[in-house]
Amino acid sequence: MSLENTVGISLRGLPEWLIRQYLEELGAAPVEGSDEMAAESWSASWTSREAALPGGTLRLTQFDIEFSATTETVDQLVEDFMKKAQRGGG
Repeated sequence: MSLENTVGISLRGLPEWLIRQYLEELGAAPVEGSDEMAAESWSASWTSREAALPGGTLRLTQFDIEFSATTETVDQLVEDFMKKAQRGGG
């Protein structure tokens, strides 16, 4: 199956372990030796960096996540992930 569509999102203030948990809840498994997780019809990879908040004294980790999936599933995948991310683990 070709993963023909890629969508990127950026998140701050969410820990990496929770990102991994949400992706697992959506059906993905870790890809050994990488910051990538994959399911049958999609995959997600990410990078992280420190991002300064306005004023420059506080910093948060920003994760840039890239979802790759078939055109038919990528929008629903990102929507389902964002529903989880917006509740912030609570």
